[in-house]
Formats: sequence, structure tokens, C-alpha cells
Amino acid sequence: MTSTAETGEPLTIDDLARRVQLPVRTIREYHTMRLLPPPERQGRLGLYGDRHVQRLRLITRLQRRGYSLAGIRDLLGAWESGTDLVTLLGVDESQAALDETPLYLTRAELLQRLPALDEATLARAGRIGLVRPQGDHFGVRSPALLGLVADWGRAGVPLDEALDLIEVFVGDLDTLAGKLAEEIVTRIWEPLSAAGRAGELPDLLRRGRLLLLQGAASTLADRIGAALAGRAGTARDGGQLLAVLDEIRVGAVADAAGTIHRVGGDR
Repeated sequence: MTSTAETGEPLTIDDLARRVQLPVRTIREYHTMRLLPPPERQGRLGLYGDRHVQRLRLITRLQRRGYSLAGIRDLLGAWESGTDLVTLLGVDESQAALDETPLYLTRAELLQRLPALDEATLARAGRIGLVRPQGDHFGVRSPALLGLVADWGRAGVPLDEALDLIEVFVGDLDTLAGKLAEEIVTRIWEPLSAAGRAGELPDLLRRGRLLLLQGAASTLADRIGAALAGRAGTARDGGQLLAVLDEIRVGAVADAAGTIHRVGGDR
């Protein structure tokens, strides 16, 4: 059966809300924040179409990746105007979009996100660093990882298996962090300190931290995509997997001035 959005038929705001599974009030808020293009007007009735559906889905994907609504607004505005995106790409010294603000949740709030959580899996989540008990609350350093585990749970992945994957991920990051720390101390800190230039380290490390966050995210995304594409040849419905990878790939490049250019189609 073909949906109204796929046929190009106009949608009321209620139709649009049902299509993208968002409350009407959220869509109105997005209008207020200039995240969503205005509807076409027929008298007093506002009508929406495919571009509004696609925009709302894009906003949802960016939120799941940790971007704030203000950051998404700036990103979309720059995308549409072709103006400079250097700051948004994380190469300045401002707060990186990927450097998340930790969550502070009650047990009930944590269970809302992970309904399958019991005492054993809660203890394991604490051991691997997904959550950290803090009195009657729980600290979550990475809301994105918690959201990822919740997404997997809704897709039918048992919580223990999702925690297996997070444990591998965090363990490999611990190993990488140790190697990077050793190299930074040996090759950067000690030479600068010996040369009487230790005062340069705070700014260098502050900027380096943000650049490493951005670079790690981009590189890991590419490596995961390449690895999944490599597995598609032997995976069940491998052709469909390749189509999904093509749908979510980055569809733009930036030139030296920071101007965005779309590549590989109009997506």
C-alpha cells in the first residue's frame, strides 16, 4: 500500500504528525525555531508534502546522533545557503557537537529508556561504564550510547547482547585512549616541556580534544560503513543492506572555504 507522503498528495499537519510519528506541538515548535519550511497555504489551511516529511526525518536522525536543535537549525541553514560550515564541522575551538552533556536520571527514568533492565544487567551496565550509580540517581556519560542500546532493544536485540557490543566498543576505546595518551606525552608534552614551552599545552590539548572527537566519529562512521559493505556479500538480504548504507551515507563535501556541495544525487 502506498502512503500519502509517497504519492505526493498534500498532508495536513495532523496527517504529517501521524506520518512521522511526532506530536503536532513538536512540529509547531520546529516551525517557531525555523527548522521546518512553511506549509503551502490554501486559504487558512496549511498543507505539507514530501520535503517536510524528509526534513522531519532528518531532524530526528541528527537528534539521535547528539545534535541540539539549535545546532541542527544552524546546520540546515548553512546547508540550504551553501555558506561556511567550518565551525559546524568542528574545526574551531567552540564546544564540539559530539561532546555530549551527561544525563542524570532516576531509576524510573532509566527504566523508561531500558525497560528490560534488571539488577544483574544494571550492575553490568555500571561495570562497563554505560551508567554510573550516583546515590539514588544514575549518571550517563554518553546519552547517545544509551539511546543506541534502547534502539537495539526496540529492534528485538536482547539487552545482554546489546551490552556485549557496548563492552567491546568501550574496551577498544580504552585501549586506543591508552595508546594515544602514551604518544601525546612522549611526542608532544615532554618535548614542549623540555623546550620551556609547557604553557602552550592547554590550548593545544583543548583544541586537540575536539578535533579527535570529530575525527574519530567521522573515521569510525566510514570504517563501519566499509565493513558492513564488505559483509553484504555473505549477509542475508545483502543487496538490501547495501541500499540502506547508500541511503544513510554522507551526501556532501566541503571545499577549502567551507562551502558545502552535494554529491551523488539530491539527497
